[in-house]
Amino acid sequence: MTLKEAYKILGAGKDDSEREIKAKYKKLLILYHPDSDPTGKRDPEDDEKIRQVIEAYKKIKESEGQPVYETYEFTWDAFENRAAFSERNIYVQFRMYDEELPLSRMARGRFVWDPDMEEFRLFSKSVLEACKEVMTDHDSMHTPDRVKDIFHLMMQEYVLPADAARKLGRKEREEDGLEFFSFTGFVKENPKAPKGATPIIGEPLNIFLREDRAVVEEIVTGRSVGNISFDQDELYYVVLPLLEDPQVEARAAIKKTEKNRKGSSRIQVAIELGIPKTLRDTPVCNSSLIKELFNFG
Repeated sequence: MTLKEAYKILGAGKDDSEREIKAKYKKLLILYHPDSDPTGKRDPEDDEKIRQVIEAYKKIKESEGQPVYETYEFTWDAFENRAAFSERNIYVQFRMYDEELPLSRMARGRFVWDPDMEEFRLFSKSVLEACKEVMTDHDSMHTPDRVKDIFHLMMQEYVLPADAARKLGRKEREEDGLEFFSFTGFVKENPKAPKGATPIIGEPLNIFLREDRAVVEEIVTGRSVGNISFDQDELYYVVLPLLEDPQVEARAAIKKTEKNRKGSSRIQVAIELGIPKTLRDTPVCNSSLIKELFNFG
């Protein structure tokens, strides 16, 4: 197998990062794994495809001077937060000719969410299922507010904010031991605001957390611009916790004003988070808070 063939098999390019290549490698292993087909009608050629994927990955890594010793043994390759309150299912969903196949359950455990491997919509689905399971196990009433509160506490246990930010954000630069990643947020434009109150494009803003919401305000006047919202739901569980971390440097600026799908105006805010290279997430344990909601010791 040539190096060019190896890249082609993985669907990778020479400009891809080490993380991107490994993610493509892992996704292909999942795709051809026996458990990936819920119908049980697995193609006999998949074993050969798995062999080619492993060989291709090995070829690429060795071309970079990095020996590869791992062999194919299917396990979900993500960190486990053993302090999390409950296990959860890991789901993947494949497409065939633009048609989505039924969900496949690939693993179960206290695995944290890996943006490279698990779609956020399937991750949140698995946590909601786990939330309802534990509520049923403890004879807890499934009231909307209680489900919401327990769900959010469990989500926090499965997300490592700094790790996820490094994978979801766009890396802009490195500066004084910090890696800066950019994200996009939005603020609803207030049509009743006095003339001249709308911030100027490019104007820097203060950004901070207030009552579990990301807030931006003008630096000079201190006037509130509004609460930040995101089009990507996963960013609420990534950006907001990092705004609380004193080691993270947060910056924001007005990018532009645009019309959203509903026809109303909103202000696009560019957000930069400076994350120390040495910062490592500490897994969250919300067991005591969840137990309080269950009303048991």
